[in-house]
Amino acid sequence: MNPDLDLCLNHLKALVGFDTSNPPRKTKESGLLEYLNSLDFIDPQIQDHGEGSFNIFFTKGSPKYLVNVHLDTVPAGDGWESNPHELIIKNNKAYGLGVCDIKGAAACILTLIEKGLSDYAILFSTDEEAGQSTCVREYIKSRPVFEGVIVAEPTQNMAVICHRGIVTGTQEFFGQAGHSSDRRAMTDNAIHKLTHWSENALKVAQSHDHSSFEGLSGIAFNLGIIEGGIKPNIIADHAQVKFGMRPLPGQSHDDLLHEINATSNNDSKFTKGFIAPALPSSGDIKSLELFADELGLNLSSPVNFWTEASLFSEAGYKAIVFGPGDIADAHQPNESIDIDQLDQALINFKKIIQ
Repeated sequence: MNPDLDLCLNHLKALVGFDTSNPPRKTKESGLLEYLNSLDFIDPQIQDHGEGSFNIFFTKGSPKYLVNVHLDTVPAGDGWESNPHELIIKNNKAYGLGVCDIKGAAACILTLIEKGLSDYAILFSTDEEAGQSTCVREYIKSRPVFEGVIVAEPTQNMAVICHRGIVTGTQEFFGQAGHSSDRRAMTDNAIHKLTHWSENALKVAQSHDHSSFEGLSGIAFNLGIIEGGIKPNIIADHAQVKFGMRPLPGQSHDDLLHEINATSNNDSKFTKGFIAPALPSSGDIKSLELFADELGLNLSSPVNFWTEASLFSEAGYKAIVFGPGDIADAHQPNESIDIDQLDQALINFKKIIQ
């Protein structure tokens, strides 16, 4: 057992105690900043980007790599068997909101710095769970110089070098209201138009089933929320669908959106949501394989979930995803992480941060 594990769990206990759920994105009011400022072994610099998004950056020496960890979490939700903001240790697992995604990694990093890490550059961000990524996008604008970036997410201490991109948006449809007995409801009803669009969108997604990249195949497509209409006897004059799509590396978001909207006409409107590239953004997987090997990390299979590593990749950095915990344990009541995962992460982070 790593002798630093107890210290790591103490930091994790403190971090879990701060409500950094997003929404409502009130991390500044949570006490987290006061805690970090109270630590005499780091000098956190705050970069405020407004609307609850801010970066916490601290560095020392001449680090080769940047490590990015988001400190916001999803809301606790119902179904917890204990206080989500109280760390519980049971059966070699730690339970609490954010322990897996991804305050466990943050606790490891604070532990290593407290124990004397001489070269490091750490970026704690606060808006990853909002589907916004203002923190990382703004940080990248400063063009910091690093040989590579490690983005912490739960990967079971393996290097993820390939994952899907993300596209979200809202498609609105407009009709002409009237009595439903009028046969023009067949063509003028906004919900009918939405239905035709949805059928085409699903066909487009299915047409890419044979596309693949490094073990990932096809497009993940989801109609998430559909709204429209007032009553069964009124022709709907407005309807909308919020949808999400997860393209493969190398696939053009614009081309896919054009395919999906090929059958739309002037009585529909697309509003962009959150759009970000896949990893690697360029499709060059070989350089990331070499980077992971340089760091001494075992490679993970490609994953379906999206991470902010792709934003660093898009900006020209070698970026991989690495951290303790299993994504299957995140975003749910009684979130947990194996203590052994934290133990191993302390070893790995010590090797790769400097």
